[in-house]
Amino acid sequence: MAATRLRATGSWATIRRVDILSLHNSPEHIAAQTAAIHQAILRESDNLKQPNFECLGTEDLARLFDLYDRAFFNGLLAQAAKAKTGQPLVFRLSSTMTRAGGKTIRYRRRIPGGQVQAHYEIAVASRMLCMTFRQVERPVAVCGLTCTNRLEALQRILEHEIIHLAELVTYGKSGCGGRRFKELAANIFGHAGTKHALVTPMEHAAAQHGIRVGSLVCFDFEGRRLVGRVNRAHSRATVLVEDANGLPYSDGKKYQKFYVPFGMLGSASACGQGAQQMSEGNEPRNP
Repeated sequence: MAATRLRATGSWATIRRVDILSLHNSPEHIAAQTAAIHQAILRESDNLKQPNFECLGTEDLARLFDLYDRAFFNGLLAQAAKAKTGQPLVFRLSSTMTRAGGKTIRYRRRIPGGQVQAHYEIAVASRMLCMTFRQVERPVAVCGLTCTNRLEALQRILEHEIIHLAELVTYGKSGCGGRRFKELAANIFGHAGTKHALVTPMEHAAAQHGIRVGSLVCFDFEGRRLVGRVNRAHSRATVLVEDANGLPYSDGKKYQKFYVPFGMLGSASACGQGAQQMSEGNEPRNP
């Protein structure tokens, strides 16, 4: 089946809702267009010089979006987003997102004079993306499609966020669990799912440092050697150490919370005598 394209004339406001729902690209068309975009961004970007790139900038997201907009929406999607808000689309890289591979939001803020200013923003989980295809060796699927490098994973994430943007602009709301979203993602980009399997900070910490959530670890703090259990793993480990002066948790005990670089942690078995220890048992939770 040949690709169904939006009209090149007029604005998004003149396009009926049925138009976006009627978009349907053949697998051959999707493969050709996404491969061309892949090669184009590698040629044009100052950062993305290889598929497993080491550096990513917001200008790369903006250029990648523009390539997709032109290839799949005749350049109308960015125009539509700006027409809705009066502001251009904003791109952001997030080092703190640990679950979602990307996020598309319509922000609103009140400006002097009482008016409300809005803009659309697409954010990508850059830290998770750059952890993938490193120490952890396993298949990586994004949106139900197998990816072999970071650029392919980035493309699938951005495609997913583009569907969110198209829904937000057209309908005012979007949800990837909905039937309409799944149909749009399948018809426009050939997606077979809405989830990602990027390497998470916890998985990365386990592979690189042998540390997992629940691991009993030791570390030095202000001349004391403390023992605690890893409660969370992100850019640093969140370690809970039992302390009578700490905050109460769900197991009835009190703990102090420490944010410790992974390189400063050791296994509990390596700790000497007299270290302050956290008891075994179920993982405590703050009420």
